[in-house]
Amino acid sequence: MAKTLQLRRLRRGEQRVLAAKLKDLSLSARVHQRYRVIEEVRRGHSVVAAADRVGCHFTVAYDWVHRFNESGFATFEQVPNPKGRPPILRGEQLRELVEVALSSPLERGLPFSNWSVPKLAEYCRAKRLLPPVTDEWVRRLLRREGLSAQRIRTWKRSHDPHFDRKKN
Repeated sequence: MAKTLQLRRLRRGEQRVLAAKLKDLSLSARVHQRYRVIEEVRRGHSVVAAADRVGCHFTVAYDWVHRFNESGFATFEQVPNPKGRPPILRGEQLRELVEVALSSPLERGLPFSNWSVPKLAEYCRAKRLLPPVTDEWVRRLLRREGLSAQRIRTWKRSHDPHFDRKKN
């Protein structure tokens, strides 16, 4: 049989905080729900019954009663992940990617005259300018920066030193 979780006795200050928070209309519904779980258990309901009355899963109610027993209301209003996912790419890396994309591959000693997204991504990964990301991700980064891969016509650069004079 599962062990029952008992709510520890509330201190006078905690009772005042609980009463104030239950009346506070500016709290998010989820945070308000946490305080309601504690109130229902404090009134003598089991954790499962409190969860049912509040409208959350009983495991969530157990978690919040357990957290309250350990640290009071200190963690009730904390955002679970305030900064979100850590960035994969730094701004400096993005600037380097754009710089490489705007340069000619010939200037960088490569045997082709135009970048394709796969070639650009491969070059940047080889030079460790980018973390291991997909070509599509590189395409999206470039698009976000206002660059797009252009369709290349089958034009080759001439090695003839007099080409410009002959062309006109």
